[in-house]
Amino acid sequence: MAGGLDLLHAALPLLASLLCLIFSALLFGQWYGRRRPYQLIWAAGLFCYAVAAGADASGRLAGWNEPTYRTWYLFGAVASAAWLGLGEVYLLRTSGFGELVALGVFAGAIPAMAKGGQLLGQHADPVAQQAITIGLAGIAAAGLIALVSWERPQWLGHVTLVLLLAGTAVAAARVLRAPVDASAMLDPVTGVPQGAAFPETVRLMTPLFNIGGALALLFGAAYSAWAFWRRGGSAERVVSNGLIALGAFAPSLTSSLNRFGITAPFYWGELLGVLLIFTGFLASREVFTRRWLRSRAPAPAGATAQRA
Repeated sequence: MAGGLDLLHAALPLLASLLCLIFSALLFGQWYGRRRPYQLIWAAGLFCYAVAAGADASGRLAGWNEPTYRTWYLFGAVASAAWLGLGEVYLLRTSGFGELVALGVFAGAIPAMAKGGQLLGQHADPVAQQAITIGLAGIAAAGLIALVSWERPQWLGHVTLVLLLAGTAVAAARVLRAPVDASAMLDPVTGVPQGAAFPETVRLMTPLFNIGGALALLFGAAYSAWAFWRRGGSAERVVSNGLIALGAFAPSLTSSLNRFGITAPFYWGELLGVLLIFTGFLASREVFTRRWLRSRAPAPAGATAQRA
């Protein structure tokens, strides 16, 4: 029974990884043909998701070690949700959506501020100062995003990209250098990987990325669905964005439960999120169907004569 469960726990992240790789390649092809920045960034975010899920499957099949664990944490807890959310920022460069993104980043800073206050009460001043610094950096980033969304919404994607690149570089340096407690890599009951092997100062950085990114993706999908519904847009657009919103919520929820020691639903949330997002994008004519229809449309007579 245990062997079958181990095989299932390896198969689920492996399947999620393969789906993300396929979808990332499709989106990269769309970007190559249309040069829309959000398509390239979504492709990068899904590639990060694929690497994290692949590291998870590798750990299950070949055994966990520090490089595999660091890869899983960096590409999963830090990068994937944040870069997917950035794609939504490039897609919806409006003042209203910029305010929602700023709110999401601010929400990601709350755990670090709260932990810093708790540690100050315990007189753990050095660690408390690091936690508060992380929280203040997140609040400053949220304030800058809000300011840009009010004054120059057309710059929203570029400014958020610069902030994310800087934050990812700092987080990567910490994840790659921090000590790892090998005994705490996995939940002792379920065997699911968890972030407890890293020091608290590393773990407090991740909410800025995964909460901020997941909320940006969730808000963006919900915002798009509402806008299309209000304008009487096509039904598949509403369905598509609703599925993407649910797909953003599922892995975010199970990852949050993971932090509190509830790890059993983790793999199912990971796979369900990929399937919902994948289905949502497939339901969108803008992403896939329209290109196929153009390829099927008869060429103009002049173009045919030129090719002849």
